Amino acid sequence: MGPVRQALREATRDIHERLDRAAVLRPLTSPTITVDEYRDALIALHGFNAPIERALGEGAERLDLLRADLADLGVDADSLPVAGSLPALDGLPARLAARYVLDGSAHGGRVMLPNVTRALGFDATRGARFLASAGIDMAGRWKVLLARLESDLDAPEAAQAACATAVALFAALEVWLDGLVATVRSGAA
Repeated sequence: MGPVRQALREATRDIHERLDRAAVLRPLTSPTITVDEYRDALIALHGFNAPIERALGEGAERLDLLRADLADLGVDADSLPVAGSLPALDGLPARLAARYVLDGSAHGGRVMLPNVTRALGFDATRGARFLASAGIDMAGRWKVLLARLESDLDAPEAAQAACATAVALFAALEVWLDGLVATVRSGAA
């Protein structure tokens, strides 16, 4: 593992572990996940992924898959709220950090896919395209991204900026998910 990837991993470790326990996402790993819990998780992920993918302006194929999965569940993605207060993604370190966060989540999605398929019957062709990264060579894309992290962020300041953005993105996700839970509890959703 290269030094930039290692730095990103270490910088985000604690917040990533907290997010793994987030109430709205936890059912994705439960053998008793319900369609409602799955839909809520996808809505939450859409609200975070959509504004980031739009800001990046490229590589949004997984967002298209997520929108298709939401449509399978009867949800109009255009009507959904999206996260605000995201860090600026206006420099190469920030943009690569955002890609690291989003593309890294694809690995977790593929780990969750068998559970969702067993429990709900959704797969890479219907309902779980996003988790499967259906039709996207995520392994190849990840390999290219990791090489870019090491080559394009080799200056310490660039690596530090990428780490700061990755942490800020995970923190924004944490705030977004906490806000969704609060909205559901208050009955406003």
